Order: sequence, then structure tokens, then C-alpha cells
Amino acid sequence: MKKLYIQLVGLGLFALSSTMNAQLLTPEVLYYDFNGSGTTVPNLASAPPIGTATATLMGGLTQGGNAICSGTVIGTGVSSTTDYVNTGWATNLSSTSSWSISFRTENITPSSTLFYIFGDAGANGFRCFTNGVAGPNNWILRGTGMTDVTIAGGATVAPHMCTYVYDAALAQIRGYLDGVLVTTVAQGAFSFVSAGPFKVIGYGSNVGAPSGGHLDEYRLYSRALTQPEITQLYNPYVPSGFLGADQNACSASPLVLSLPYPAGSVLWSTGSTTTSTTVSSSQLVTVAVSGACGSGNDTVNIVLNAPTYDTISAASCGSYTAPSGAVYTASGTYNDTLTNVAGCDSVITINVNITQPSSSSISPMSCGNYTSPSGNTYTTSGTYNDTILNTQGCDSVITINLTVNQPTTASISANACDMYTAPSGMMYMTSGTYNDTITNMMGCDSVITINLTITNSTSATVTASACGMYILPDGDTAMTTGTYTSTIPNMAGCDSVITSNVTINSSSASTMTATACGSFMAPSGAQYTNSGTYLDTIANAAGCDSIITINLTINAIPTVTLSISNNSVCIDDASFTLTGGSPAGGTYSGPGVTGNTFSPMSAGNGTHVITYQFVDSTGCNATATANVTVSACVGVNENNNFSEMNVYPNPNSGAFVIDLGANYEDVSVVITDLAGRTVHAQNANNANLIPVEFDSAAGMYIVTVVSGSNKASFQLIRQ
Repeated sequence: MKKLYIQLVGLGLFALSSTMNAQLLTPEVLYYDFNGSGTTVPNLASAPPIGTATATLMGGLTQGGNAICSGTVIGTGVSSTTDYVNTGWATNLSSTSSWSISFRTENITPSSTLFYIFGDAGANGFRCFTNGVAGPNNWILRGTGMTDVTIAGGATVAPHMCTYVYDAALAQIRGYLDGVLVTTVAQGAFSFVSAGPFKVIGYGSNVGAPSGGHLDEYRLYSRALTQPEITQLYNPYVPSGFLGADQNACSASPLVLSLPYPAGSVLWSTGSTTTSTTVSSSQLVTVAVSGACGSGNDTVNIVLNAPTYDTISAASCGSYTAPSGAVYTASGTYNDTLTNVAGCDSVITINVNITQPSSSSISPMSCGNYTSPSGNTYTTSGTYNDTILNTQGCDSVITINLTVNQPTTASISANACDMYTAPSGMMYMTSGTYNDTITNMMGCDSVITINLTITNSTSATVTASACGMYILPDGDTAMTTGTYTSTIPNMAGCDSVITSNVTINSSSASTMTATACGSFMAPSGAQYTNSGTYLDTIANAAGCDSIITINLTINAIPTVTLSISNNSVCIDDASFTLTGGSPAGGTYSGPGVTGNTFSPMSAGNGTHVITYQFVDSTGCNATATANVTVSACVGVNENNNFSEMNVYPNPNSGAFVIDLGANYEDVSVVITDLAGRTVHAQNANNANLIPVEFDSAAGMYIVTVVSGSNKASFQLIRQ
């Protein structure tokens, strides 16, 4: 436990100064330090996208060594079709959100071959390369829709850190070389999005890096880094103070100090040349860091303190609470650990003597009050804890189950019929308030106040009539007329004697014979549609059932139809005989009907309903109806010289045809209203069929057709 405590204190040396900076400089998307071995690289980003927890070194790429920041990925000079770092990331960079990319390289040689440090050919050609149009020793960031951003001098044999920062708020990409701003390029809208993978040391099928070329500390942020952040990223060991404040620790175990950032060459004052050192005694510890990943010096004063020891003896009843708060319930020797003023363990050996309290229980009874063994006085029953000292000087807790008896009082309300007997045996005949005294269960007086109500019995007489039988008030049945006496409880619960004068009435019966057509309604309202014998029940004059036996004959209603062939006639047509009624032998009725003759003139213009009624041999009858339409005469009138003339349709909606029956020369057609005004005129030559269209209000018009000596007029109805 002591060793763990001291190591935690040691780790605290860096918690205040370096952890916050380290967290601020940790990328959100991709971060590879290439300090491991094998073909997998952990993504150290704070919020790696799904599927990017580890990257894979493809082909002949390797990692490790002690270059740049204690480990790099080493180029092969082979096509990135096979040799590249597969990040597993689906590229997603655009001009709508800020982002930053930072990386360190060395051993990048001028060449006719283009070296691509990262990119995604499927994301609108987003890539970063040197040589070619970029020129030797320069990195250029390029993509469709984006203006090239060149960091001159960043791609050399010597180590450099290059940082590209896209600032969405300012719509620009800034380029930094070794923490210093070297270029700013305005940018319009662009989008680099694909299914990936985004390659590091690779792009499409191009060469990623020359053989022996190094890439380290590859970082991709989802925000725009600031100038102070980029400066610190380039050299996290400036200013000093990265080891934290001076600290005191306990010397039970060695203290381990570690650098919070990647480092190149390291030298501790303890002689260690790794990123950590062990401190076993109080001393001033210094460290010097130098290399491509940052340089600086820092000092921290470490004071290691020793624990203290002590012994005490303690006596207690039941339990003992040690200085640390630990509780002991049995005698013995215990080690209790506190923190001394130096922050180290203070171990106390405690010789504890535990004596136990005692307990007992008594159940006294008393009248009025009770004095306990400790001298307390109780006046009511209950359970009490009374404490005195036992023979060992500890508490003796006595549980007292005490019963204190007292006189009691009660109040009751009682109801009785004619007389009431109280609990003491006293008898009361009238209503009132009485005090009755008896002995309670504890042998004390119990005074009962009785609020008494005396109720007397009642009587009544009723007169009733019923059909067949009558249920008396007490539930008995009276079957004959007479006087009966019943006894039941009244509303107060006392006897109520009821004299019932009962009249018993009888039901009646009768028979009837009935004949009906189609259906029959019985006296009760029931409907019957078939012949047969039925029982129907109604109330007789006494209010009892009157049962009627009905001998019923139901005759069928005949099926009657009416069809009138000449159902559309002119008002001046001759009368005609109505013959469409079936079965024969029925009678016709309706406007213009006399017997079986229909007169259009008598009926007048309009549509008329003609009714045909037939009565069969049983006296059942039925009716059928049909319509006859009477209209004004609209045919060619008597002065027609065109023997074969026909007009259709008539009535019409303004369009009709005049059929002359033969060809005629120089035909004139004139349409006038009933006031004699011409509303339409047209001519035709060598015509047989003359189509006519005229636009006028609905009504009756006169059409006159003339051809030489031939002339005809007829009425036309426009609907």
C-alpha cells in the first residue's frame, strides 16, 4: 500500500502542468506516433471515427527505430498500391468545418519521382506530395476545388514539422513550417469525401515515400489549431515547467518521473537516458531534452519523507473507535494507520481492552405510576429503557415492559325497543343519558355514559289487490281475498304489525277469428304474417291478464303490374284505351282517366301518375303505377306542303335537323318566338337534310320552312 501511495504522489508531479497541454494537443480524428512494432498502429486520437481504432502497415512498410520522436514509419520507395498505411478512415473533409493536419518527416530526397505523404484518390484527388510541380524540398496540398497550398522547405533530408490549418471562419488554409506561419491561401468551397481508405505514406498507386524516408507524429484534428498550439506542438519542452511543481513524497518505495511528450535525446541528472527515471532519495532532479521532436530543460525538487510509529493502550465498553475511524469490538492489539504532517504513514499500535455492557428485561405492573431502578418515574404504560452501571462499570440496560393501570371512561349510544338493559344490569324504559359503572379488565372502575334511545313498536293497515296471489309484507302469500296480519321490523328495528285487506282478482280468456291480407296486428300489437292459431295477452278490466286465442287466416296480396306503351303523347292527341294492367279485371284511376280511357286533353300538359288497382277473390288488393307525359303538339302543322318532312330531335338544346324527305332548291328556314320576333334564319340550296343550330333562351319557338310554293310551320321546344 505504501508503494502505490508514493507512486501516485509521483505521478501527481505532472498532473497540473503537462496533462492539460497534452490533452489540448491530442487530435480528435487520427494520431499515429509509430513507436510500436509489427504491422498495426494504434490510433491515439481522442475521438477516433468508427473503424479507425488501429491502422495497418501494408506491403513492406515498417515502424519503430529511434528517429525523429522515438519511432517512425519507414518508407520503401514502392508504389502505394501495395505499400501504404491503411487508416481505415472514410475521408470526410470539406470547407464547411475547420480541420488541421500536422506531420514530421526526414530523409525526403529530391527526385524525379513524386512522393505522396498522404491522400485519397477517391476524395476528389485530395493529396499532399513533393517533387514534380511541387518542386524538390517542398510539400504541396492539392485537391479538386481547392487552391494549392505549398510549404517550401518542408520536404528535406533534415527533419521538419509541417502543419496545414483550414480555418472555415476565415475561408483560408494556413501552412506552418516548424511552428512558423509561412503561407496563407484563400479557399472557396471544396469537398473531400469518399468511402476511403485514407492513406498515409501513399496516394492511389503512387509512391508514398523514398526508401528510408521517415514519417512521424501524424495528426489530423477536427478543428483549426492556433498559433500557440502549433508552437507548442513543434516544441512541447518550451517553456520549462513540464516536470511540474516540487513535491514531497514518502520514501517507502521509489518514485518514477516520466516525460509527458514524445522525446528525441534525453538525459536525466540521475543518469537515465530514457523518457523516465527512478528517484529513491531526496534530491534536485533535472532533465535535458533535445531532438527533432523538441528541446528544453526542467528541474524539480523531490523530498522523500519517512513514516512514523507509536503505541497506545485504550479501554472501552462495547467498542472502541481508533484515531483513523476504525471500530473494534473485541479486546486485542491493532495497528491503526494515519497520515503524519509529512504526508506519510503514521502507524499506531493500539492495545485495546473491551468490556461489554449487559442487558435485562422486566415486566412490572403498577397503579397510577411506577419508579424505575434508575429513579425515573413513569405514569403511563409502555416500554422503557432504563440504564444503570453493571459490576464491570459498563451500562446495564434494563428494558421495562410497564403496565400502569388507570380508571377508564367510555361513551356509547344505544337504541332499544321498549326497554334497554345496561352493562351493569340496570334496566331503562325511556330515552335519556345514563352513567353506568362496571369493573374494567385491570380491576379499575370503567364509567360508561349511555346515550339511550327507546323506540316503541308500531302498527299499520293496508288495502291491496292482486292477480292470482299477493305477497304479504312478511313474505307470506295470500291466494284468496281476505284480511291478513304480518309482523316485520319497522325503521327503528322494532316490531311493526301490518293488517292487509287483500282482494285477489282472476285472469280472463277469450277466442277470436280473424282474416287479413298479407299481415295481421293482434290486440297486443304483435304482427303475424302466416295463418295459424296464436295466443295474445292484454290486460283485462281488473288489470289481470286477458288471454286471447286468435284463429287467423292470412290471404296473399296479389301481384299487380302496369305498363302503358304510349306513355308520351301530345295534348291534342285522341284519347286511348289503357290496357297494360295485370291481372285483368282491375280499375284505372288518375288525371284524364275515365274508366279505362285516358284523355290527354283532360289530363293537361305534364307527367301524370296512372294507378291500376286489382282486388282478388279473397278481397285482398294491390296497386301499380305508370307515368304518362302530355306535351304541346310539336309536329309539323296542317299547312305542311312537304309531305315527307320530319324534324329531330324535338325538344332539343338548340341543335336539330330538318329532314325534307327529298331535295329542294332555295330553301329558307326562319325561327321566331311566340311574340313573332325572328331569332334565327338560314338558307340552303339543293338540300334534303338541313342541320340547324340557334342560341336562344329555353322555350317554345315557331320554325317556318319555305321552298318555292312549298311551305310548312311547326312548333319547336328548346330545353
